[in-house]
Parts: sequence; C-alpha cells; structure tokens
Amino acid sequence: MKLKNLAAVLIAAACAAGLAACGSDEPAAPAPAVTPSTAKAPAEISVFGEDSSDILFRIHEQNATAIIETVEERGGTPEQAVAALLAGQAETGWRSGLSLPAPAADISDIYGWRFAYNIGADSTDAVRAATYTFMDNAAAVNADPADPVAYALAVQHADEREYVEDDRYYKNGETPASEYAKAHPIAESAYTELRNAQ
Repeated sequence: MKLKNLAAVLIAAACAAGLAACGSDEPAAPAPAVTPSTAKAPAEISVFGEDSSDILFRIHEQNATAIIETVEERGGTPEQAVAALLAGQAETGWRSGLSLPAPAADISDIYGWRFAYNIGADSTDAVRAATYTFMDNAAAVNADPADPVAYALAVQHADEREYVEDDRYYKNGETPASEYAKAHPIAESAYTELRNAQ
C-alpha cells in the first residue's frame, strides 16, 4: 500500500472512531409528553380546622354535630339547624363551658347564656341541653328561618333570660348582628360538611 493511501486510511479510521465515540454519548432526554394532569386537587380544608386529630377540631366537630342532631330530633329544618349553628359559633365558637365576659364570673353554655345545667359544662350533653332550650325559644319566634342571621338573633332575644347585647360583645365594636353575620358562612359550611359526610 502506498504511503499516501495508508495515510488516507488512517485518517478515515480516526474520523470513524471519533464519530463512533460521539455517537456513544447518551442521547438527550426526550421532551416530556404533555398529558392531562391526573393529580387530584387538594381537598378542601374542614371548617373545623386542618388537623382532624387536633383536640379543638374534635370538640368543635362534636359540638356542631350535637347541635344539628338535636335540632333534627326536635323536628327542626336544615335552616333552623344552620341558625343554631351560627348562634353557637357567634357566641362561643362552638365551645360550651367558656367563661363569660367581665364582670360576670360565671361560665356560659354554647349559646352564651349563664350555665345552669346539672351536667358537665363542656360536655356534649350540655350542648344538647342548650340546644333544646334554643328550640323551645324558636317555637315562640315569627322570624323566617330562611334568613338564619335574623332568625338566630330573634330566637336568642325570645329567651326569657333576656338577651342583653352589651353583655355579649364589647371589645372592638362587635355587635351581635355583626358577629352573627360573620358566623353565617361558617355555620353553612359546617352543616354542609357534616351532612355530606353521612
């Protein structure tokens, strides 16, 4: 073989080896295929909180359940259940046995009245007893339950113990009307959540 031909063969072999080496590099990752997302949307946070194992979550859920069940036992409508829920939320945040605002030294039931039952103030039985009273008062009210805020306030005002608004909210300009209106969507959500869970 002539020297010229040998040089050409060696150059061609070197180029072929170089191309083979380049070709052995890992191929570029293909572009990801665009597919519709199958991931579920995050679940809505419960009106009772984010952690169902939390003690306050369980207390609030248990008390709200007791309110609904008691209203239903008394033949009440869903609107009346929502009204009872919002009254309890506005007055005590669904916690029975809370201290009343100063100057009172007593504790309150779930609707904000001085606690007078011969049972544990923070028990579910106390919530049921207070809700029986709420429903007793509801029987004397002409307000339309379709407006839960006005209805709940009318029921509270119908109580023979006399609902004194100044004894309920006094710190930052809150009024029963403003607090009950604020509690309304929370009560609606609680009712929907608990009834849809059945």
